[in-house]
Amino acid sequence: MVTIREARQRLLVSGMRLSRRDAEFRVAFAELPYPKAEKSAYYTDDIEDAMLTGAMMRRKCVRPLA
Repeated sequence: MVTIREARQRLLVSGMRLSRRDAEFRVAFAELPYPKAEKSAYYTDDIEDAMLTGAMMRRKCVRPLA
């Protein structure tokens, strides 16, 4: 089981932010202000899902220059 602290650290390394709202976790792009990040934010009640989806969101956003 992953702790919230560990999940936050892992996501922050890839430029994502993890926050907790009541029983849900919110994953969003760290570089965007809250109103803009909310459009693409992902909500889940599973911390493992939050980590995997956050990493996938970043990979889809970043494209190689080739």
